[in-house]
Amino acid sequence: MIMMMNAAVITVPAIAHAADEYHPINFTRPIKLDRGVISPIAGQNATYFSDEETCHLLKEMNGFSESDCAEIDQLIIGLGQDIDNVDFSKPVSEGYVKLDDFFASGADEDIASIINQAKENAKEQSKKLGYPVEVLGWRLKPTADREKGIIYYALDGSFNHKPVINIKAVLLDRQGYILESIVPTTADLDAAGIKKIVDQAISVYKPNPTTEYASYNKGDKVAAYGGMGVLATVVGVKYGKAAAVGGGLLIAAIFKKLAFLIALPFIFAKNLFRRIFRRKEDSV
Repeated sequence: MIMMMNAAVITVPAIAHAADEYHPINFTRPIKLDRGVISPIAGQNATYFSDEETCHLLKEMNGFSESDCAEIDQLIIGLGQDIDNVDFSKPVSEGYVKLDDFFASGADEDIASIINQAKENAKEQSKKLGYPVEVLGWRLKPTADREKGIIYYALDGSFNHKPVINIKAVLLDRQGYILESIVPTTADLDAAGIKKIVDQAISVYKPNPTTEYASYNKGDKVAAYGGMGVLATVVGVKYGKAAAVGGGLLIAAIFKKLAFLIALPFIFAKNLFRRIFRRKEDSV
């Protein structure tokens, strides 16, 4: 299952206590992921945790299970000047994703259908849950870039009256894609500001040789769905041959999971993680 948009409240005391239990590692050299490498941005004091501490953090602060942890390839804190944190998911390997549908004449209608379906799903789930879960709309309309092999968007939502902004970049490659979830240091961003953050976040990732999106060869496995199918899957709705991830309370799960990644930058001060998980003398 792919984790997407989420929002839940975590108290300051819990985080302060947790900070003493973790040992941030300075992000000063490239990190190998399953199908690529991420490199630090010069001049940024970014950090990350060991796989064990990352999972422990996710479990302690948001009730993750081992299987939830397994979906995260890497979590980076303070990646860029305007990025509080970013996580890279484990790769999806369902084949090369064609983007023809993003450039077809009915693309705008398809994108509108996806967001409208998400809004309706949220309304139904609000009734079942007894508290409001809302999908409000695009802050930045979904965009595909064939040359870079990416799809990106920003989505506004609310979980139990708490606002969230969800910024996603789908990094396409020859075998499928990697989902990058980006949390800015501020929610006060226009489309241009979000695009700048997305460009910065995707610039650190480089796919392994021969697995780049542009390395596609005739005869390679092709995904049964196109770019719109990937968009719908990430947003959490069904579209064509791309089945929505999860079950009956999908939208609620999307808003709730990875709560501290989405909600904290707006509940507490700017650069929360840089402040709370500050460098320690014994950091590697």
